Amino acid sequence: MIQDIIKPMIDSALIEQARELIDKHQKFVVVTHMSPDGDALGSSLAMAGYLQKKGKDAKVVFCDTPGENLHFIPGWEEGLIYDNQNDGSVSRKAEAQKLIAETEVIVCTDFNVLSRTAALAEEIKKSSAPRLLLDHHLGPNTEEFSVVISHPEAVAACELVYRFILQMGDDALLDKTIATRIFCGLLTDTGMLSFNCSQDQIFLIVARLMQEGVENEKIRKEMLLEHERRARLKGYVLQNKMQLNYDLKYGYISLNKAELKRFNHQKGDSEGFVNMPLDLYGIQVTAFFREEKNIIKVSLRSKGEFPVNLLAEKFFNGGGHRNAAGGEFLGSLQQAEALFIKAMPLFAQYLDK
Repeated sequence: MIQDIIKPMIDSALIEQARELIDKHQKFVVVTHMSPDGDALGSSLAMAGYLQKKGKDAKVVFCDTPGENLHFIPGWEEGLIYDNQNDGSVSRKAEAQKLIAETEVIVCTDFNVLSRTAALAEEIKKSSAPRLLLDHHLGPNTEEFSVVISHPEAVAACELVYRFILQMGDDALLDKTIATRIFCGLLTDTGMLSFNCSQDQIFLIVARLMQEGVENEKIRKEMLLEHERRARLKGYVLQNKMQLNYDLKYGYISLNKAELKRFNHQKGDSEGFVNMPLDLYGIQVTAFFREEKNIIKVSLRSKGEFPVNLLAEKFFNGGGHRNAAGGEFLGSLQQAEALFIKAMPLFAQYLDK
């Protein structure tokens, strides 16, 4: 049996607490973090699908519109958009507010603090509904959630969602749609299963998902397809914007608002840019800085033992995992770059020899 092959990760007491919440209630709202990536989208939609299979009224509310690069994930359009951020998508804010106000349980996936849901956090805080968290980021704010299922050792929130379903005794409820959503999240947070996959357990989970008819090759092709504007922006970045320091083994990329406008940047177009310098020999740490309206968004990645989560916490009001982290900077793009350059020598002891 699958339960004998995939080892339990979630404490059984937490499973029973979650089971009580699910068994006692009928109305559920599932939320995830702002600017959702594949893991956020996959985990929230998979949880909603699972709850629906259990006969529950479960709906997803997105903080903002998922990027069009993720529109191949089945059911993304069923989520209610709380804030369209003037991107031309349809906002269903009033409907989302009503759902959250009337729900009996709020399920939170792929974030560790409510502030990561942006303006949606205020609606969540107004609700008296208990909150169930399934997340893999470090340092969850346990006071903000009723049941906290947090495992930073999980490669993705989607891994936790599958393990949750399995440990609830509901593996039989898995179907192609739910499995596909989980699979997409796993691919997103592991670079197509190319990193953070040293344990055999993740491949056993993938094998189980494949049994439900997940179309591996089709999904991988969808994830690699890109719009012409992204291809042209990527070429511009590689030619003009990638800065490298081989002595301290880092690279960084930055894009200002004028450059983003020039290439008609849409949500998701710069997804993965932070990884590009890591493909070069001799580079162990990378940063990507993107100028937004009132803030600089910061993404950090690394190889080996370099803890970009510590760098994010100390200098960019953020956090994450050892090899993948992010944050924000209140200041100019040039100041953010300068801070990163100044910080790197302080972490030189973590660089590969």
